[in-house]
Amino acid sequence: MQDVHVIGQYAHLSTGDIFTFAQACGVTLLVTLISLLFGTILGTALGIVRCSKHKVIRFLPLILMEPLRNSPLVVQLFLVYFGLPVVAGILLKPYSAAILTLSLNTAAFFAVLIHNSIMAIPVSQWEAGYALGHGKVSTFLQVVAPQAFRLLLPQAITLYIGQLQCSSMISLISMKDICRVGQIVSVRTMQPFAVWGIVFALYYVVSFPLARLAAYLEKRVNFSY
Repeated sequence: MQDVHVIGQYAHLSTGDIFTFAQACGVTLLVTLISLLFGTILGTALGIVRCSKHKVIRFLPLILMEPLRNSPLVVQLFLVYFGLPVVAGILLKPYSAAILTLSLNTAAFFAVLIHNSIMAIPVSQWEAGYALGHGKVSTFLQVVAPQAFRLLLPQAITLYIGQLQCSSMISLISMKDICRVGQIVSVRTMQPFAVWGIVFALYYVVSFPLARLAAYLEKRVNFSY
């Protein structure tokens, strides 16, 4: 098989290795995107509930959010993948365990962003909506939500970047993501610096444009109340 030279003379990757890395990128992105979608939906619901004026209602989301926000993601992953079969007899495939764990973890942090963004909007904006004849729901959807979204967007992108990078932990349950393939190829080629340099570059290529977008949007946020 014809070799392709990577990073000068220090590493040689076969075309098969390159194809495997491409597949690994697909696995990483697919798991991350699905997890972010589910996590965003659940986190939005939890964040809105957290804005309730009733103490009991706004406390309920914390039962899920606080343990997830204050424990390592890798521990959560092991609990789902290794713990559920023992405790509840629920045996999940690595793919399902990875998505479930990342989705719940994303939801916990996204809920905080939703809550903070909504609460950051001055009460005067609610009063303005009521003065225009809107009800509570209508005021939220037409007056408060658009402003909260502008605050939320750059923070959400930053969170998404962090979750993309944290997805590397799914390699610990034998998911063939970028990191897992990096481990395999590194051992086979005996060129750890070159291979992990490629892994670094792949994450950078995906993350950097999102980071720049988040910085741009953060600068664009400018309210005049």
